[in-house]
Amino acid sequence: MKKIPLLSLLLGLSAPLFAQTSEGNRFISFTGNLGFSAEKTASDLTVPTRERTYDINLEFNRGKFIRDNTAHGWNIGLGYNHYQILEAGYAASRPSLSANYLLRKYVVPSERVRAFAQGTIGASYQPTILEGEFTQNTFGAGASLGLGLTYFFKKDWAWEATANLAHLGVTHTRQEGEKVSTNVALNGSFGISSFKIGLAHYFGSSSSPFEESPQQSLYSIGTGYLAADLSGLHNSYALSNMTGVSLGFSGGKFITARKVIGLGVAGSYVTTNSSSENLSTGWAVSARPFTEYYWPVSGKWTAFVNGGIALAYTSTKINSTGNETSTQSYLVQPTLRPGIQYQLTTRWALAAMIGTLDLKGFSATKTQLQQSSVNTPKTTLNFAIDPTYQLANTSLSLRFFPGR
Repeated sequence: MKKIPLLSLLLGLSAPLFAQTSEGNRFISFTGNLGFSAEKTASDLTVPTRERTYDINLEFNRGKFIRDNTAHGWNIGLGYNHYQILEAGYAASRPSLSANYLLRKYVVPSERVRAFAQGTIGASYQPTILEGEFTQNTFGAGASLGLGLTYFFKKDWAWEATANLAHLGVTHTRQEGEKVSTNVALNGSFGISSFKIGLAHYFGSSSSPFEESPQQSLYSIGTGYLAADLSGLHNSYALSNMTGVSLGFSGGKFITARKVIGLGVAGSYVTTNSSSENLSTGWAVSARPFTEYYWPVSGKWTAFVNGGIALAYTSTKINSTGNETSTQSYLVQPTLRPGIQYQLTTRWALAAMIGTLDLKGFSATKTQLQQSSVNTPKTTLNFAIDPTYQLANTSLSLRFFPGR
């Protein structure tokens, strides 16, 4: 138990007591992620090929607070991955089952928000089923360290998000068939991965009024702002040695002293010329309705979270040694962006958004490869709820408040 204070120090937060995480209370939570991919490939020389991938991961957690802000319990994970090639009649499935002991240490920056570090240790099992037969069995055991965030939208109900930070374990794989083979491997990883989001319910005594202490906002209802992005856009198609221009503008209006609704638009054009025979160009446009929630920090500093859904179109062309590849993509992409804002003057502010939590959403991509006289089109549809946080997507904007 001497490791618990260290976890709190890693989070860098203090831990005041609120009722939901007091000794003797309990919690349950359901979290998960899912994904779907459909891909169609055809050319002038081959028949169309259609591939499908389904992936879902669910986790059930149950715990009891053995002391204030410290809980232990267990979780059960269920997963299912299915891949098929329709024309070939090929199908492979990988269900999975895991069971773990868990230990959580909570810290409480506000009554509605909890952050926690979570350690787990347990075992897992994943078979591979090929055309109805078990062809491989993988058994695993290991320990993981993760981080989580809980937001109470009601007194005992909360949204919960978790992510793995580190894992160390051993796997034993047994390949079935005419010649049975066995492989044992030690594996480890470090880095934020395996995001899951879901719903949590807390049980037990609760005398808290569930009201945050009043804080004076720097802004008032009806105040609006206009913003220009000072740092440009980060685009997935951008290549090295590129030149180009990107512009982003947004505007919002406070509908309460702490809530903004707004719209952002952006566009970019890039070109890369690494040699006389290699040239690529790309451009993109997007519109993003969003909502921002503000929390006063100190003086002229305010923290905020920006959540929105981007509707985007991108187009790229790559010419390489006589071959041409063109790609067109349509995106519906929900994202969350934490930020901090400093009010320079009454009418000017500087805002920084620290990374992006990308929830993936929906994308449709059409790729066409032209090689001599052979034309190969490919269409890919993707839908996923699989959050990924990217610190590289950090931006800086200058905001103007015309009505102040």
